[in-house]
Amino acid sequence: MIYAALGDSITYGYSATSDEHTYVSRIQASLAKQQQPVNLYLHAKPGWTSRQLLKSLAKTPSCIWEEAKVITLLVGGNDMLRAAPWLLDSNPGHMVKVADAFYENITEIIQLVRRPHSVLILGTVYNPFPNSLMCEEYTDVLNRSIRLAAEREGVVLADIRRTFRNRESKLIEGYRRGQLRDMRLRGNPIHPNDAGHALIARQFLVAYHRSLAKKRGTRRKMRAR
Repeated sequence: MIYAALGDSITYGYSATSDEHTYVSRIQASLAKQQQPVNLYLHAKPGWTSRQLLKSLAKTPSCIWEEAKVITLLVGGNDMLRAAPWLLDSNPGHMVKVADAFYENITEIIQLVRRPHSVLILGTVYNPFPNSLMCEEYTDVLNRSIRLAAEREGVVLADIRRTFRNRESKLIEGYRRGQLRDMRLRGNPIHPNDAGHALIARQFLVAYHRSLAKKRGTRRKMRAR
């Protein structure tokens, strides 16, 4: 089977100490223990926003999506960081505009890659700057878009934001004060450490197995009728 992982630098594996410790590799290894051999299709690049990820998928051969049984999608952090200068005035209109564009991108990605046989799991995004009120508000707005897309498109949701909350200092590499002013030209404290990658993998896998259990339950009910 093919496991396709879509995203940005987190999906690419930033701040993990080795390839085996990335959340993507952890998911691949876990799936391989339970099923046939799992081939990984990693489609992620540091710095990608949801729009850039969507545009990049136009060049992906459709056979990937025909063969993929599991797809994880985790993107949005760069949408937040790119929008930060426009949100400093705390204008709700700016925040809503960015969130609406993000929602449209996520929806288009789902519709492009999902197939009837595949399980697509959409992850919420954590806030690397939890002590910044602006970042907290924007992360919540962004995640509302993610939850809405998951509900309307009927895909599985992995609530990574909930499991990271109040644990950011232990899960983010180089965590300082959790404020936007911690940003640097290099070495920004925004990526998960090994523990963070492990937690992301766990949330995706829990959501995946919950989806499989739900499908099995639905099939049993249909046979019983």
